[in-house]
Amino acid sequence: MSGETALATDYASGALSKNSEGELERLRLLQEWGDPDTREVLRTAGLDRAARCLEIGAGAGSVARWIADACPDGSVVAVDIDTRYVRDIERPHLQWRTGDVRELDFAPGSFDLIHSRLTFCHLPEREELVARAVRWLRPGGRLVLGDPMCMPAAGSVHAPVRRFFGALEEGWAAQGSDMTRWAQTLPSQLARAGLTGIGVLTRANCLGGTGPYAALAAANIRQEGAYLVRTGLLAQAEVDAVADLCADPGFTDIRSITVYAWGRVPTDGSGARAPEERS
Repeated sequence: MSGETALATDYASGALSKNSEGELERLRLLQEWGDPDTREVLRTAGLDRAARCLEIGAGAGSVARWIADACPDGSVVAVDIDTRYVRDIERPHLQWRTGDVRELDFAPGSFDLIHSRLTFCHLPEREELVARAVRWLRPGGRLVLGDPMCMPAAGSVHAPVRRFFGALEEGWAAQGSDMTRWAQTLPSQLARAGLTGIGVLTRANCLGGTGPYAALAAANIRQEGAYLVRTGLLAQAEVDAVADLCADPGFTDIRSITVYAWGRVPTDGSGARAPEERS
């Protein structure tokens, strides 16, 4: 099928749109899979009871709620382009804000902690937003980012995987997402922005088998598959083929490596610096 078919160029109306049937369940599966590592990373990066925190890409709200509980004397601002799935989560010091983070701004030094998971990879201005987030931090403040580094589809030995994820790569690229290279650069992005004490945690994620990631992958394939069929990048039979393969008890294939990176704004007065220019 031709890739010339018009594609959604914005995350809000693309493969993982909040309007998609089953999106809330998919977000809950994402939380079940991702929250344990995210909490470990946040504990390692450092959480203070009185921290002023910003959560970028709140999703269904579990991380923002957990941060609010860990910082009872502080505050949390949780931003998402669509906050319809978090309205039933209330904390007196937790504020939900609907908006595109690319269009928001905060005063320098507004936060002690800024966290974002699986969001910056979808923002075409991702490098600029790292520098902006660092400016929003006070001296000693921490920035924590997590994004997926997807394996190139062409490298799989399984033809249905090559077809499905190859088409998905085309769809991601059309809307400005970087699901293959960006996450690898996270530690360097933080260091180039002037942060110190850079830490990294990685987690390999495999298609097939059972467990939280298998359930999330199945939901992703259903939702992303509908998008690929709708935009003319795949036929339904090709979506069914990869779904059937993932359900085979004898199948496994590394799909991605989740990369978490964190760092701290210096407290010695040197401040964070603008990213270095590329040669």
